[in-house]
Amino acid sequence: MLGAFGSAVALCHYTWVAPTAALEAGKPSIIQISHGHKFPVSEEAINAAQVDLYVLAPSGAKTKLVAAKAAGSVTAPFQAKEAGLHRIVMVQDRGITSRTPQGVKQGGRDRNPSATQASRTFRTAVSYAGSGKGAKPVGLELELVGERTATGWQVQLLKNGKPAGGVAIEVFLPGAAKTTEVGKTSADGKVSWQAPAGSKGPALFSAMFKDPAPAGASYDAVNYETSLYVSW
Repeated sequence: MLGAFGSAVALCHYTWVAPTAALEAGKPSIIQISHGHKFPVSEEAINAAQVDLYVLAPSGAKTKLVAAKAAGSVTAPFQAKEAGLHRIVMVQDRGITSRTPQGVKQGGRDRNPSATQASRTFRTAVSYAGSGKGAKPVGLELELVGERTATGWQVQLLKNGKPAGGVAIEVFLPGAAKTTEVGKTSADGKVSWQAPAGSKGPALFSAMFKDPAPAGASYDAVNYETSLYVSW
């Protein structure tokens, strides 16, 4: 169970990563980082300079990608060398900022003694691309892991490799006006979702919450966001 700050963060935009078309071994493709609230359409490009983007092949081989700003999104070229399920991974550590009487400034209370609030913002996104029912955890500070079930998906929220319970998970389907709450993760970090009849994906699972900062940190809390893009 997460700490006292474990309630949902009041954010209305979502960030996800996915290929623009199905991955095929030997064929060039584009990986896109999207941001907005009209899934699967991207409305805004996040800061590409903050992005760590890479692909894990079925064999475990890692290919680091160079992310660049595009029209309303961030993209990178990629060519799969293997058939099967690939894990596309995006990490964006937005650093620490403080709210001060003079406005928002970089750094924590150590650099901004007059700060009324200081926080770190950390975002991750994973996409399952290619054939397969699920994948192993990547090993991120925060991530959602999914497994296909007979009627939908079971997802698990992991923080530093350990199950994170008590966090609300949302799911977004194409064309939906808003997300649907799947439920809160149990003590093992898991929650199950049943797909609507006739639904064929893709689907975006998302978790947003706030945790207290570690003891001795120069900020008060960590704003966490993670997503998992799946299709079937």
